Order: sequence, then structure tokens, then C-alpha cells
Amino acid sequence: MTREDLKKAGCFCALGAVSLALAFPGCGGGESSPVTSVIYLKSPGVGADGVTKPNVFCGFGSLWVPLEWGEVPEETKELAIYLGRFENVNEDGKRKLVVPFADLVSQVKPTEHKLVANVLPEGASWSYFGNNCIPRRGQNILLEVFALDRFGGRAMKRRLATRLTEEALEHPHPVEEPRSPGKLTSDTAAIGRLIVTYGPPQED
Repeated sequence: MTREDLKKAGCFCALGAVSLALAFPGCGGGESSPVTSVIYLKSPGVGADGVTKPNVFCGFGSLWVPLEWGEVPEETKELAIYLGRFENVNEDGKRKLVVPFADLVSQVKPTEHKLVANVLPEGASWSYFGNNCIPRRGQNILLEVFALDRFGGRAMKRRLATRLTEEALEHPHPVEEPRSPGKLTSDTAAIGRLIVTYGPPQED
């Protein structure tokens, strides 16, 4: 066999390997990366305009926006529910994202499909920072439900809250995609997300 024949044979083998890899993506390429799917999430306390209804008040508990969500993946071990206030401020002539308050309620049973405002699910764990309520209309509120496929201690810190908010603002409507690395999100099999505005309180 000539050198030219060997080159042709090598080329054919390489193309054959590529064809097999395409036909059988799990063969020889390792396991596929885990993805985060989407949970349908809504709030009976938020109107069609994305503004909280007049009967929804902050200050009576950390999770003061009622939530309802759909099915979660079978592999879900626990749910975590997030509520955070965020805003953009001017700092040295630049716009900066700030999260003054964030709350994470974890160890929620996967069988739960709603959250009553200001009522923590039985057995849930609670972690937060900041002041949960400044009754001022126009505030931005991020609400998320995480379906987690691993148990773990979940602590809410400002750095984590800022990253979650940045990711949410980049994709306000989540889609199925590779998991985001880092605390909480690397264990997230599915996520539901709402970004809402705090409306005016009800007048007497």
C-alpha cells in the first residue's frame, strides 16, 4: 500500500469515526452534560401586567408572594423557593445591579405545588439576608422555584443572589439548557421563574 493509499485510508477511518459519533452520541463521547428544564410557574397574586395585586403586601413574612407551579422532574429530591428584591444603582458613573434582600426556602417536598403567602412549608429550611420589605411601589422582585436532584445545605448569600439575578435578567423566560455551574444551579434539574413589580398597596 502506498503512502497515498494510507492517507486515504486514514481519512476514511476518521470520517467513519465521526459518523459513528454522530449516529451514537453516547458512544465514546462520555455522558451528556445535565440540563435544566422548565417548570411552569405563576402567582395568583400577580396581575397580567406583571404587577403584584393590591392585596399583596410585603412585610408579613419573607415569602409574601403566593406561588403555584407545575410538574417537576421525577429525579427531584427537594424544592427550593427564592424571592429577592433587586435594583440598578449608579456607582462611579456606571449602572450596577444590587440585591438588597434575598430569601431561599429549601428542603421543600417535591410533592408540593403551591406556596401560600407568608406560610413556610412543613420541614422547610430558611436562609436570607437584608430587609425583606420596603413598601415602595415599582420595586423589582425575582421569584424562582428550583427542582433539585441532590439534597444539600442551602445558604443564601449576597454573591449567590447577585448571580441568580444576573442569570434571570439574561433569560427572563427560562428554556431547557445546560446547567449553570455553581451553588444551587448545578443541582437544578428544572426551574420556574417570574420577574414582577411591586404594586401600590391597597387603600383603606
